[in-house]
Amino acid sequence: MKKMPLLLLILVLSGCSSIKKQIELNKLKEVKYKVELKSPKIPIGDAEAQVTTAFMGLKKVALKVSYSPAEDALCLEYKRNTVTYYQFFPKASRVLFLEAVDKYSQDYSDKKLVSSKTSKKQYGSKEGYLIWKLAKVSQSYSDNIDFYFGYMFKEKSPFFTITQGEAYSENLFADKNERNARTSGEIQLYFTRTQSMELAVYFEQQFLQSLTAAPEPGKTDSNVTYEAY
Repeated sequence: MKKMPLLLLILVLSGCSSIKKQIELNKLKEVKYKVELKSPKIPIGDAEAQVTTAFMGLKKVALKVSYSPAEDALCLEYKRNTVTYYQFFPKASRVLFLEAVDKYSQDYSDKKLVSSKTSKKQYGSKEGYLIWKLAKVSQSYSDNIDFYFGYMFKEKSPFFTITQGEAYSENLFADKNERNARTSGEIQLYFTRTQSMELAVYFEQQFLQSLTAAPEPGKTDSNVTYEAY
């Protein structure tokens, strides 16, 4: 009879330990990559892509490229119809993007690109962050999404693609009338081979690190002409 309380105590302590571990695991799962739209950004340059039209053709769209040092995020900003999108790529997704562009370029040269329903995911996917905003509404929406890298054919031409996965903002304070605005469907950005290679320069880690690196003591700017005195 005396052993029962001790056994129960052991079971209770064991149960508490398991619950504590489960809570810790759940907390780790809840930690997701996030970028604040108001975070300081370093403008990098411009790029060009294509998006589909209402008639499933392609039209050019301008991309504004910037870098958020605090979150180590590369941002591609573009406007489609009345919505402005901000795609944020953390380091892991940038590495995969560069690998994808290399594979696409090689497959392009080797004539290995074949039209299929799965080609838009040919080179893998990584998680990123998306913020979208209606042109006439100050409220912005955001969600963690997957970026898929691959290619798609348009008019018999294989374009490199970044597929922006579906997103839904869980903003509890958003008006119920904004339900449609809180949802972002899947979108592809189409790049010619040249456009993809030009964009890849901005994804290079060494290039991004150089944007925030302090100049070496005594080092002069090579673009400045210094006259002897």
